[in-house]
Amino acid sequence: MRSVKRQALHAFACLVVASAQGQYSGPESVEYDAVGDRYFVSNTSSGVIKVRDQAGVVTDFVSVSPAPYGLEIMGDTLFACSGGSVKGYRLSDGALVFNRSLGGTFCNGITTDGQFLYVTDFSSSAQRIYKVDVANNSHITLVSNTGGQPNGIVHLPGTDELLVAFWGSNAAVKSYDRNTGVLNGSVTTGLTNIDGITVDCFGRVVIASWSPDRISVFDWGVGSPTFTDLQVPGLNNPADIDFDTFNQRICIPNSGSNTVSLFELNCPMGIRSAPMPAVMRAVPNPTTGVLRVEPALTTDEPYLLLDARGLLVGGGTLKAGAQLDISALPSGRYAIQLTRRGTVLQVVKE
Repeated sequence: MRSVKRQALHAFACLVVASAQGQYSGPESVEYDAVGDRYFVSNTSSGVIKVRDQAGVVTDFVSVSPAPYGLEIMGDTLFACSGGSVKGYRLSDGALVFNRSLGGTFCNGITTDGQFLYVTDFSSSAQRIYKVDVANNSHITLVSNTGGQPNGIVHLPGTDELLVAFWGSNAAVKSYDRNTGVLNGSVTTGLTNIDGITVDCFGRVVIASWSPDRISVFDWGVGSPTFTDLQVPGLNNPADIDFDTFNQRICIPNSGSNTVSLFELNCPMGIRSAPMPAVMRAVPNPTTGVLRVEPALTTDEPYLLLDARGLLVGGGTLKAGAQLDISALPSGRYAIQLTRRGTVLQVVKE
């Protein structure tokens, strides 16, 4: 298993209750939309994907049949697991723009590496992982037998690893190569029925379990990881979680109580609170494509370009006084990390 650079700082957290009883009906998955600064919530009992804004107002986005489970945004589309299929709905108006049967039984978890979708089939008779090529409307079975019921799935940013959370007692988290489907490694957690999995601003893996009702974090890539309980109150069968990079929140659907909770982390190195000189900025911001750093860089600087979900979408060396062209990227929020300086610049691509 590959190691991931970790932050040694601790998180201080407070719970924000993001819903009242009755707004949701069997909430299963939460997906943060960075462009709209809002949260999508799939509801398995009502078959409706809801959307919640930052003021706490919850409205209907679209009805899905069979009922929606895992959610994932890629580009301008919200993708949903629906029965044995994956369906895509345009973020701007909810129009159905993608619908592909995977021949699955119970498509449940879904993630993206920015190019492909990866979907788990939770059925005890299937136990597969599919790789979906949206651009070409095709798919393959990446893993034909996971040896257990795969639930949540997340792409580990900057690597070829897909981390998959499993159902059952002493549940495992396994790593698969996103290109070959080869099993890279596995750890057992001592927890029962892990539903959701994501990665937080510290690079830790975050998992949601049903027994006990708990949100736990651990470092991937160590021999015998320690599973730390974040002590999130109010949990009731926490399902498919997400991490909101810009507001620094773990987004948690409580399927047992029809609520959604947002658990805030204090991310000292996160995008929102990244240490950077007050005068250093990306301009123009927002931009249609070409931007520069002010004041102008006087030395060549290595950089990484991350999207709102923390996925690596670019990088290299920014030459002194040079401009950066991001015109080929979709609209949204991005972070330019000047790695040698430890500086993070936010920019919005229109």
